[in-house]
Amino acid sequence: MATIKDIAEACGVSLMTVSRALREKTSVKEETKKRILAEAERLGYTNVARQGRPASGDTPRQVQLILGNINGSMYYFHMRLLTALEQKLAQNGFECIIRTTNGSYNIFLRLIERIKRSRCAGTIIFGTFDPEQLEHLLSSLPNAILLDNHVRESFKGNYSSFSFDNRRAAYLAVDHLISRGKRKIALVTGPEDHFFTKEMISGYKEALSDNGLSFLPELIINTDFLAAGAAEKMREALANNLSFDGIATNDEMATGIYRVLQENHLRIPQDVAICGCDNLPVGEQLFPELTTIVLDYQELAAMTMEHILSGKNKQISLKTKLAPELLIKSST
Repeated sequence: MATIKDIAEACGVSLMTVSRALREKTSVKEETKKRILAEAERLGYTNVARQGRPASGDTPRQVQLILGNINGSMYYFHMRLLTALEQKLAQNGFECIIRTTNGSYNIFLRLIERIKRSRCAGTIIFGTFDPEQLEHLLSSLPNAILLDNHVRESFKGNYSSFSFDNRRAAYLAVDHLISRGKRKIALVTGPEDHFFTKEMISGYKEALSDNGLSFLPELIINTDFLAAGAAEKMREALANNLSFDGIATNDEMATGIYRVLQENHLRIPQDVAICGCDNLPVGEQLFPELTTIVLDYQELAAMTMEHILSGKNKQISLKTKLAPELLIKSST
């Protein structure tokens, strides 16, 4: 089997440099690290377990990720964000501790007890939470980082926030559908009181107004962010003869909408054009391929990591929104 010595000789570097590169140490230049990893892969090196006594000070730093999962619903959006965060943390030499809560009071109490005992370099909170529990978490974890979520205006705790500009995402989707000649655009979104829904409706209304179109309340369709819920609501809309020629939604809900439109022999995009949001892999599997709003998960993870590494999460609170982009495909 290939050894570290083999890799070092092939790359013309020291054994220590190879060892550090394989352990994703930031002290190794990026181009050197890439060369070492490529050579390790070519040689079939797999023995990454440490031998002998651990090096002094080599205990991995830890960041805890607290993922809210109310009602047991895990959205693809959050899974993709979790993957981006874990990869970015590993690249920077951090160990990722994942903690979850489903809204249950007992589980939430256990979570609070655990985080009180933790000694982490940072805390990242994302997912779906009961509003009171989310605010209690932020109060218990000063300087935590909240990702793509929202707290009530009355909350005055100290935290940083990185999120996507959902209002702009809705605006881009609706404006694009209008540019394709669509005039009666339905917005299929989440529960009425959800922060994402409110931001999407704001962007939806703004795009209609800027294009001289009237807002029709009946074209707002609220569901649960899931494919099955969107399919059920779409069947109800068609049964009630709701008229629309375009739909703005997210990618996960779009999968349910596609199914119902095709059941009713409505062509995409000729009869109904659809624009999703989140740029999930499932959009590429739909036919026709789904036009979507791209949210840069890697950039959100990178900004979060930079904030932790800078130490600013212990000094100042940031509130930052990332701009989305339109990716045009066959569904429009």
